[in-house]
Amino acid sequence: MNVPIICGEMSQTQKKIFQLFGNLAGEMRIDDIPTAPSVNVDELKKGDPEPLEVVVEIPASKSKRGWNYTANSLRDIVDAVNSNTLNGFLGHQKPEEVSNQFLPPVTHWVGAKMVGEVAYFRGVVDAAAQDLKRWIKSGRIKQVSIFGMPKIQKVAGETNVVGYEPLSIDWTPLDRAGMNTRIVAMSGEMWGLDGEGPTGEMEDEGGKTMNPEEVLAALKKMLANKQITVPMIAGEMGWKPEDVAADIDKKWLEGITASVDTLKKVETALGVSGEMDIVKVAEDAAKAMKEQETAGFQKTVGEMMEKKVTSDAVRKDIADPKTVIGKLWSYHSNAIKPEMTEEQIAGEMDNFLADESVKSIISNYHTDKPAGVGGSSSTQKTNQLKTKRVSL
Repeated sequence: MNVPIICGEMSQTQKKIFQLFGNLAGEMRIDDIPTAPSVNVDELKKGDPEPLEVVVEIPASKSKRGWNYTANSLRDIVDAVNSNTLNGFLGHQKPEEVSNQFLPPVTHWVGAKMVGEVAYFRGVVDAAAQDLKRWIKSGRIKQVSIFGMPKIQKVAGETNVVGYEPLSIDWTPLDRAGMNTRIVAMSGEMWGLDGEGPTGEMEDEGGKTMNPEEVLAALKKMLANKQITVPMIAGEMGWKPEDVAADIDKKWLEGITASVDTLKKVETALGVSGEMDIVKVAEDAAKAMKEQETAGFQKTVGEMMEKKVTSDAVRKDIADPKTVIGKLWSYHSNAIKPEMTEEQIAGEMDNFLADESVKSIISNYHTDKPAGVGGSSSTQKTNQLKTKRVSL
């Protein structure tokens, strides 16, 4: 897509006028595109011994200058044609003359439509434009440029054209187009997929019949430029999703069906209604189950601790994370996991209680000292000391 080159200085209004190029394109008949309500095509063709209509295709894509033309911008142009029609000229007007100049149109753009992200424009070449008819039929001229004012949006360094106010759809010399375009139809004749001219292929009656390989190749190209979509094909064929999936991968479909059946059984078992969030219910159920398992595990550890440590006072200190021995047990107990057997848990407890540091702490904290120990009298005798150790 190129900005019009104007000699001399340009006003701000002039600088806003741009061009969107296209070619004659595709696999569509003239009558596939309805005309705007206000247009009488028969009157336009009256008195023309060789009337010519064309269809121009422009897909949403990136232009050579790097601008991304969105489907919305093309839809604006389609809507403009269907509402008010557009004129077509040989080349563009000068921006400064747009507001007051009236050039005789060489083409009348009388209808348009969107198919996926591709825009199609139907034009009637004016009876006076005999040279243009010859150029188009010979393949010498097959590119157009949509001239107007784009709405630009820049995102992450990319320039996106999100809207368009068209002024005309004009014919241009070859190879000045900035977007991907192809030939579609001309006065009812079908054109080849690569723009090589009328071929007669894909006609309803007569002409060449395409073999399956050619049909698939054509569909692949049309899917790539979004002329057609998979849902469009399925809808036309009357296919259901499960029918297509079964033909492509029967085992995959059987797996999905089994998963759906299982989910329904889970919903029934949990009493989940259609309005409830099955994921939330499943998460809550899993959380409750985890909490139940944790409580059961902690109970098992506590019961085993009672067997290993008979002193209530010692057990109380071990269970208190604020005590020294409690901190040691908290650190050591990280090695005890819910999936361990009772023998493995017992072994971890034995290792903890057999640790010399643990035994020393228990001995210091839980030794009964008789009266007199720690007093200041020097007359106390050593044989008066009597210690009592608490059994684990």
